Amino acid sequence: MKPIQFFRKINIMLLLAIVVGFLVPRPSLAQEKTEEFFEETKQWVRGEFYTYFRTHGGLEIFGYPLTEEIMDQGLRVQYFQKARLEWHPGNPNPYKVQLGLLGEELKYRQPPVPEPTPRSRRKVYFPETGHTVSYAFLDFFNQHGGIDIFGYPITEMYFEDGQIVQYFQRLKLQWQPNGTTNTVVVGNLGEVYVRMYSYRWQQQRNSTEDAKPASMPEVTGLQAVVSLRYSVMSTRRNQIVTVLVNDTTGRPLENAQVSISFVDKSTNTVLPGSEQTLSTDKRGFASASLPVNQGRSGTNIIVRAVVTYGTLTTTAQNVFLLWW
Repeated sequence: MKPIQFFRKINIMLLLAIVVGFLVPRPSLAQEKTEEFFEETKQWVRGEFYTYFRTHGGLEIFGYPLTEEIMDQGLRVQYFQKARLEWHPGNPNPYKVQLGLLGEELKYRQPPVPEPTPRSRRKVYFPETGHTVSYAFLDFFNQHGGIDIFGYPITEMYFEDGQIVQYFQRLKLQWQPNGTTNTVVVGNLGEVYVRMYSYRWQQQRNSTEDAKPASMPEVTGLQAVVSLRYSVMSTRRNQIVTVLVNDTTGRPLENAQVSISFVDKSTNTVLPGSEQTLSTDKRGFASASLPVNQGRSGTNIIVRAVVTYGTLTTTAQNVFLLWW
């Protein structure tokens, strides 16, 4: 075969390959998966909610779906283990799907704190809510969508049930040192909310004109968390103590009695003037400004809260250091 004929044949073959490539059907955006069934919770995620779920973190950020799409307080929503997706048709793209403000609605917001000094790249203060996101929590926050996904922080980091946690307007982060790479995980705020308020849409679904309102679940146990304004402080100042009281499902409890005292850990004695009894508000919070009148530098002071609700009692505590 002559060289010219050979190259002409090669060119014809290449041309045919290109034409065939254009003619063969290719997957298009319209053929992409638009729904998924999760055997773990027996629920579907579909349409716009599924697209948002898939492109904004999936199971790591949202967990498994807990409900189908439902109408709740005038919005089309779907609840997941860690979050709530909402449909806002009046919003411009890409903001028609939004995350619900579960942290706010569950009343986890705490009073603002002063901006930390000195400033650091590892700590970012948000004046909008008066709280700081730091270290591994800040890394996770930045890597997974920041304010658009989490909203602003509404607490500082603190201990809750033996874990370091921080609440945001939409999600909860918790530190989980278990030897794996995922030491920061998203907490199950969606589960807490569904346990507390599912009676609302169940009632809508099953109601008739003569139906009676669903009753609130019985309180069978207490959870309490003590938060402090200062982790290190001197005497002749006031420590700001906030106690959050929930039942075992995470529902805030109003009118729980909270007895607070400061105990010198080295001598196991109560500091004078530190004892006070308060009642929680509708959000489950009780807060007090209590004087620290004595103590040696280097002493740990235990802040103890004894909570009573009906016949139920629990105790929670936190610690700060006297230093000057």
